[in-house]
Amino acid sequence: MLPFQAIMKVEKFGDLILKATEPQMVLFNLYDDWLKTISSYTAFSRVILIMRGMHINPDKTKVILKPDKTTVTEPHHIWPSLIDEEWIKVELALKDMILADYGKKNNVNVASLTQSEVRDIILGMEISAPSQQRQQIADIEKQTKEQSQVTATTTRTVNKHGDEIITATTSNYEAATFASRTEWRIRAI
Repeated sequence: MLPFQAIMKVEKFGDLILKATEPQMVLFNLYDDWLKTISSYTAFSRVILIMRGMHINPDKTKVILKPDKTTVTEPHHIWPSLIDEEWIKVELALKDMILADYGKKNNVNVASLTQSEVRDIILGMEISAPSQQRQQIADIEKQTKEQSQVTATTTRTVNKHGDEIITATTSNYEAATFASRTEWRIRAI
């Protein structure tokens, strides 16, 4: 879930709401003038990082966004006016804060996360801890192993001549209704 409600924690919007005396329609560009120097994908990622940070820890995020007192926000902008190198530092600090919060909540070593897991955490997707995933995979493998064990089945039948036929089968494929050649459940987890 994307934390768009965190936008209300931005001072500019909070002040606008508090000072409002009547309903008013306002239009803001969340990207300020970023698109002059970066791609729209990077701008979107930056906004998501800021909002996720505001959602997790608003005070620390505000400190990260304004690293020193000389940092100013232009009147027609929402975010501080930083150069690209400063924005890179801000983005890394926000990413580290988000991952540290996730690691603390889920008791996970952040260094062991894959790049796709990091992306999922920042976007707010619910991912299970790696230990839970390993447990689910182990359970499925155990079920598969139990199902594939060989059991001997003795069957007594009578043919049309009245002769009794005793058949012993050791393969379990006759008892199974469906078995997949590829274990898609393990790969899905």
